[in-house]
Amino acid sequence: MIRNVKYSILALPLVFALSACGSPQAQQEEQTEASTLDQPGFEDRSATSSEAQSEALTLAQRLASDNLDRAQAAVALEDLDRLINDNIVEFPEDMRAGLTEDVQSARSALESDDMGGVQDAAISIQNRLSAAS
Repeated sequence: MIRNVKYSILALPLVFALSACGSPQAQQEEQTEASTLDQPGFEDRSATSSEAQSEALTLAQRLASDNLDRAQAAVALEDLDRLINDNIVEFPEDMRAGLTEDVQSARSALESDDMGGVQDAAISIQNRLSAAS
């Protein structure tokens, strides 16, 4: 009995260390968020018009892919929304309202677990950005 208690006590630091690591999905989301925030247009890093549009296109392409789960899509959508809102003047004036509507549409689709709707809104964003270039 005492031997089992010793092993249990010795295993506690390992349990805490493993729980601190988090799930692989959480780690991937944190890495995606960190790499996105390193791009121009985030966290007070100014972006040129072409950089903001390029990053928005990349995020829209990621959202339009069918290999994201709901949590990954939520992170990408939040990044896209923040990029557009924080750098709205870097996008052509005639597409600003449409981009905002498409992001809102994607957000509504995500809230109702409609991943197809998220993809459709992302494709609309891609089309707007592609037409501008």
